[in-house]
Amino acid sequence: MQPRPRQRLTCDRSHLFHAANPTLPESGMDWFTTMAASMSRRPHPTSDAGPERERQPQEECAVTDRRDRSRDRHILMITNHGVHQWDVVPGLPDTGGQNVYVNQFTEALIELGYRVTIVNRGGYPHPVTGAAQTGVVSHPSGKARILYLEDGTPAFVRKEDMDEHVPLLAADLHHKLADEGADYDLIISHYWDAAKIGVALNELAHSEAPHVWVPHSLGALKKRNTDPATWVDLRIDERIAHERAVLDRIDGAVATSSAIRDTFVDDYGYRPRYFLPPCVDPVRYHPRSHDDCAAIWDFLAEQSPYTASELRMRKIVLEISRTDRTKRKDVLVRAYAQVRQRIPGALLVVALDDRGGEPYAEAVALIRQLGLERDVITLGSVWEQLPCLYAAAAVYCTPSVMEGFGMSAQEAAATGVPVIASDLVPFAAEYLLGPAAKQLDGESGRDLLAGDAAIVVPADDVDGFARALTLLLRDDALRAQMGRRALEITIPYFTWAHRTRDLLGDLGLGVDTETDAGAS
Repeated sequence: MQPRPRQRLTCDRSHLFHAANPTLPESGMDWFTTMAASMSRRPHPTSDAGPERERQPQEECAVTDRRDRSRDRHILMITNHGVHQWDVVPGLPDTGGQNVYVNQFTEALIELGYRVTIVNRGGYPHPVTGAAQTGVVSHPSGKARILYLEDGTPAFVRKEDMDEHVPLLAADLHHKLADEGADYDLIISHYWDAAKIGVALNELAHSEAPHVWVPHSLGALKKRNTDPATWVDLRIDERIAHERAVLDRIDGAVATSSAIRDTFVDDYGYRPRYFLPPCVDPVRYHPRSHDDCAAIWDFLAEQSPYTASELRMRKIVLEISRTDRTKRKDVLVRAYAQVRQRIPGALLVVALDDRGGEPYAEAVALIRQLGLERDVITLGSVWEQLPCLYAAAAVYCTPSVMEGFGMSAQEAAATGVPVIASDLVPFAAEYLLGPAAKQLDGESGRDLLAGDAAIVVPADDVDGFARALTLLLRDDALRAQMGRRALEITIPYFTWAHRTRDLLGDLGLGVDTETDAGAS
């Protein structure tokens, strides 16, 4: 199989994007361009279809045929590393936002009439339950499933070390699909290791099924934002080489943020053809009153020395993410130590999973060192309580320096909660700031940006985060105003139903009006 030629954008839809979303800022939107690709179903490799025809990019953006193209369409959704289940267990190694993204994307595809097989590496016990991750786990609808691959290694393998496992995993996937007689019409791969499996599968099956890659993050971007001392352990240069190789063997890449898009262009010389940011489920994440979430106060009281009624009176600063140094929980804790001196009623609720190893131990030690044990509530897995935790928060704060998009900030915004984030959280920096963002002089001498629904702080600026938190926690009216704008910016544009229909249309796999209406 010869490398596929890299495709370039040939039409610009940015004016349509902004016209349909007048509340969103112009900045960061002008790159929202794509080319409508004709991806009609290719012949099965066993058919007598004749020689392969060369792919020809369309010369202009054409209107997609709206006949029902979803009927009997089968999509392979390859997300190889980590622990993938229908009920996401955040906080496990290599498990978190990507898993949520894949599951919610799959739900949207089911609603539009597609069949989906999620492909994940198994063959080892679940790190929490001990149950074997093997075989097939069906979705409650019966229209999707998780297919676990095995490579003969009965242990967890981190994503950085996955390359040597790719050939065996691809072979196992090929054999499983062949034994079932299962054909597939589209591959959507997540992260570089899954992309390599997708490439290998098409070669093994002699298939020309279109293959679209969603990287979620890129090695070059991570290299810029991490300590050089970690590069060897993270195998950064090897990862970048894998990513470059993948780009020559796929039909298109999906950017999940302008940071990913810009990294593609600047570091890889490649312009992604599609855009699908993480989205939210508005049924799960929406504004709630304190009374609507009465049980959350009892839950928090169990984790703190305060009663539920006392907690209701506190202004909660919330942070939810996996326990990893890139999330900069130490920056948040140090900033909160300053805030507590200025605003005694402030309380910090932060996700800290005791399975997080050294980062967990370091964060707990810092909390004790600063004497914050009474006023910092640490939480483990809180998936079930998450919507009400957002609703209970006065401010959501994420100092993270490694985000493909910033899903937790987006979920908070959909709940009507203002966000304080580092300048490396794309959702906050590109969308929540809005077009009228203004500079604020930070006490550290570094500038903060205050916008419509967020304050963005330079990465690792402890004093800047403390100043931003103090400003919002002291000004109830400003906090309420920014929360309302956060909701308006996020809903309905950043919903899976909205964005998935657009992506499928761009792929030439759109649905008919009847199916569309049924999914609205």
